[in-house]
Amino acid sequence: MAKELSRRDFLLGSTALGIVAASAGSVGLVTQRAYAADGENEDEDVWRIADGLGEPSETYECDFVVCGSGTTGLCAATRAAELGASVILVDANTENGVGGNSRYVENIGNVAMGTDNALENVGVADHYYDGLASYHRYASNTIITRRFADDGEKVRAWTTDFQGVTYNARGKYDEGEDGMSGGRAAVMKMYKLAQDLGVRFLFDARACKLLTDDAGAVNGVLCKGRAGNVVQVNAKAVDLCTGGFSANKEMFERYTNVPYDCVIPRGSMGTQRGDGLAMGLSLGALLHHPEAVSYCSWILPGHYNKGALTICGTNQADEVFLNQEGRRFCDESVIKDWTLSGNIGSQQQHVFAVIDQAFVDKTMAEGVVTRRANYFEPGEPVPQFQEEIDKALVRDNPRVFKADTIEELGRKLGMDPEVLKTQMETYNSYCDEGYDHDFLKDPQYLRKMDTPPFYGFRCLLAFYGSVGGLKVDEYARVIGSDFKPIPGLYAGGSDAGGLFGPYYDVSCAPGSMQLWARVSGYWAADHAISEYIPSV
Repeated sequence: MAKELSRRDFLLGSTALGIVAASAGSVGLVTQRAYAADGENEDEDVWRIADGLGEPSETYECDFVVCGSGTTGLCAATRAAELGASVILVDANTENGVGGNSRYVENIGNVAMGTDNALENVGVADHYYDGLASYHRYASNTIITRRFADDGEKVRAWTTDFQGVTYNARGKYDEGEDGMSGGRAAVMKMYKLAQDLGVRFLFDARACKLLTDDAGAVNGVLCKGRAGNVVQVNAKAVDLCTGGFSANKEMFERYTNVPYDCVIPRGSMGTQRGDGLAMGLSLGALLHHPEAVSYCSWILPGHYNKGALTICGTNQADEVFLNQEGRRFCDESVIKDWTLSGNIGSQQQHVFAVIDQAFVDKTMAEGVVTRRANYFEPGEPVPQFQEEIDKALVRDNPRVFKADTIEELGRKLGMDPEVLKTQMETYNSYCDEGYDHDFLKDPQYLRKMDTPPFYGFRCLLAFYGSVGGLKVDEYARVIGSDFKPIPGLYAGGSDAGGLFGPYYDVSCAPGSMQLWARVSGYWAADHAISEYIPSV
């Protein structure tokens, strides 16, 4: 018999429901474990969990069940509740981790086109559609792109008018009280609204198997808690919003063909393990560009990602980038575009940035040439740059090196000194000539590196998450192998592919992934209520 829960039961989280393990640790706060299913803990793989599930110890009933409490899931849940549906939201995190990776986002997105957050043509849907479709070379689903362009501003308005989430003119979420980050503040407002609307939350409940009726329509989900118990949630429709697969090593390497050791997830809760994709695939769902990843250029692990050492030392167009062989591999101005730097950086085993003392002095006096989000503006002096480098050297940081000669720097970086010397001599000759014969770098960024001491940084390509996933249509319905919607099944955010081609479009549409999360959650709720719960 299905168990009816009081609102208090759900708001108390996993402890009241008996789903939490004896350990007091919150899976939502564990970020050191970057991925699951690496052979050391096979039970964490959703395929194995689904195969080995026992009988449910508890069963619950609702109209609409949402899997995942990020932006997508919270938008789907609040919209469905707004329309009068009874909603249960299940999440692998404990209540402390509500929001998942969405706690780290900054920008809601804009129906606009521009570069580096310099937005233009705000509200012009036709221009937005054309820009996105062209950028992706029509590898996205243009029907989805068209509706996304038409509905984006409506959902943004709903975000503020109904959910109470606010943001500035550039689309950056407003911070919360006591300096709470914008992303987390947005999550907490949506979470409180969902509670007020009667959405019931099942935390520490990892969705791992979809339920279907005799006709093949999805009508619920099985969840497993860390204590090993199984909970069944019956519903008229299910929305998969589990955040993609950025924390799943095997899935990441299978779809991207990029070794997981060559990249690092940035701002990850460690619970984005591809559960939504796995569940959809188990019912024969198709995929749409699962290789698409939201890269965000190089970082220096162990250092503040927004500090001078990282932004000025490894993210500038007028320095030199080298791979593991000590060879230049690109026009360094690709660093201004996350997609370009990600695409080319992911082809290298290692990425190194090399600068000289003249570069450091210039940055301290004149500032950077490449704007990185909202951290350092071109032309504004960065007097702390040398100090941050020196502090890293004193700490004997394994990613920051200094040498009096290029050959010595090469040895410290693990490169063939003669190869590096030849590369730098060639590059300097291009600077003298004013023409990059190898990669056609804009002459304004050709700066000689010949003033000792020299500095080298062993970087790592970072990424925010996966942006390809289950094939969906313009109602966020998951598409099966017959190219027809799987009845009762929806997906959104990083679980859903369709808006993007094989890469992210941040260079022309900043924040489009976060806006996609909102819009796809909104679409799923709207369609599910009208299609499966018309009585509300």
